[in-house]
Amino acid sequence: MIRRAIDRGVSKERLARAFNVNLSAINRRVNLLEGICTEAIDLLQDKQFTPDVTRILRNMKGARQVEAVELMIASNTITVAHAEALLKATPPDQRTDVKPAEGEKKTAPIEQIEKLEKETSQVEATYKEAENHYGSDLLNLVVAKGYLNKLLANAAVKSYIERKEPEILSHLELVANTVSMEEAVQQQQGEAVLSAEG
Repeated sequence: MIRRAIDRGVSKERLARAFNVNLSAINRRVNLLEGICTEAIDLLQDKQFTPDVTRILRNMKGARQVEAVELMIASNTITVAHAEALLKATPPDQRTDVKPAEGEKKTAPIEQIEKLEKETSQVEATYKEAENHYGSDLLNLVVAKGYLNKLLANAAVKSYIERKEPEILSHLELVANTVSMEEAVQQQQGEAVLSAEG
């Protein structure tokens, strides 16, 4: 609206007097969307936000501006704090306010790719090893659980463990009564909460 009025010949000083604001506020509003890509402007068209939001968005490249605006609209919080958080989460290559050094431009991507490949191969090796041992580990656990059930079914053994090591008995009973790993984790968390309250 302010831009339209200026384009029609109304002076900035007159607008400042009409809105009862200083001239710098008019200048900020006139340049509000300067440096913002058209897709982001289209998304912001009918939204209310402070001029500082666009100041922060200018520090992002076009595609990231659109992504940031979409995230703010989706969460219904087009605020300076949200925009600053998104700017901090923006990778340096998608920011306009971060200029990498010449040396970093040449070496960083290659080092990052090598590091990523190394980490990927380590994860893959760990996964394959776990996959190879899964069957035998599961069989061992089933056998161990069966053995524990037999031990705990013996009243003399159970009474001895209860007298000497009651904490170990509770863990053995947990293993013996567990159907799945998720159930074991939930039971342990429940016990931790009860012991913390008591």
